[in-house]
Amino acid sequence: MNLTLTGRHLDITPYLKAHVDEKVKKLDRFNSHIIKTEIVLLKEGAKDVAEAKVHLSHRVLTATGQGKDMYIAVNDVIDKVVAQLLRQQGKFHDRRRPNHTPTPPSGI
Repeated sequence: MNLTLTGRHLDITPYLKAHVDEKVKKLDRFNSHIIKTEIVLLKEGAKDVAEAKVHLSHRVLTATGQGKDMYIAVNDVIDKVVAQLLRQQGKFHDRRRPNHTPTPPSGI
């Protein structure tokens, strides 16, 4: 999985980059078809905002998280992406064909 980390109106420290790397690696547990992840960290006035785009094989998931600290914003956006991945995984399993066992004929 490729990770693109961009900072707007702030410098990305090595500790922040390591924190984002650790959190993004957690996404592989929920879906192994993640191709690319884009994280944009920005400051909007007094609040910190993290935006995420997760590219899957046939879908793109987007989420936005905010907080009073950039670490809190990153945690928020990753939690939202995980919720979307779980929701998508549940839809996939619900659409699968049920496993039917053949019933024996009752006239014999």
